[in-house]
Amino acid sequence: MKQNSPVDIEAIYNNYLDLKQEENYVDRYKDREHYYHASGAGSCSRKLYFQSVVQAEGTDDMDSGTKRLLRLGNVVHNDLQESLEIYNRDIYNRDISRDNQIEKEKENKEKENFVFHTEGEILIEELNVRGFYDVVAEKKDKEVYLYDIKTCNEWSWKIKFGRNKTFNPSIHYELQLGTYGYAIKKQMGRLDGMYLYYYNKNNSSMRCVTVPLTFVSRAYLFWVNIKDEHEQGLPPFRKGVSPVQDWQCKYCQFNGICNPPR
Repeated sequence: MKQNSPVDIEAIYNNYLDLKQEENYVDRYKDREHYYHASGAGSCSRKLYFQSVVQAEGTDDMDSGTKRLLRLGNVVHNDLQESLEIYNRDIYNRDISRDNQIEKEKENKEKENFVFHTEGEILIEELNVRGFYDVVAEKKDKEVYLYDIKTCNEWSWKIKFGRNKTFNPSIHYELQLGTYGYAIKKQMGRLDGMYLYYYNKNNSSMRCVTVPLTFVSRAYLFWVNIKDEHEQGLPPFRKGVSPVQDWQCKYCQFNGICNPPR
């Protein structure tokens, strides 16, 4: 696109996003590519095979617009997680009057002083699965709750929460959360609830959705089946499994080497 400005800020920002993407890869995934990504729970079996077993190079590069949208999601994640870290440090109780301090102490007592853990790594060696959860809320010697933050656009929001919301058969997010849940329960000894926290990038609306704890065992079985299937080699095409939904092939980075049926 022709620029009216003498400085192409868009191009500079796009280069910055490429740099951040490379830094994220080196920090999180370099030399650990053989692990399945926990965020891939519920995904196409062939896609997971190409990604973690073959460790193939993706054939379709993400365009700059999509990278910028994903960056917005990261910014929201970082802000929400930082707010919880500030809560942990109890900064909100500084420099306030005695009356407000008493009120704050009552509020904290009601909340039973949750401690938040953010952006933690999980590793399930027996399933060869690795990932990073968003938020774990823990009461001292009491309940443990798991949260995953999902940013979405207005169209996706309306489908999920609008007056004429549409049924979506995908349970990808629920299985992803269940994967984290399995690891957290194993690590912390209990898990009392799981939640998806949606954030509308168009108007900043937020909505929390409860995810049944049954998805912990469902996620575990998903990965057991994936591991067993991949030990036999490249999975065949099977609707509902490879791919999960037909439209996903068009946007898959392994489309060029997978050659899905048209």
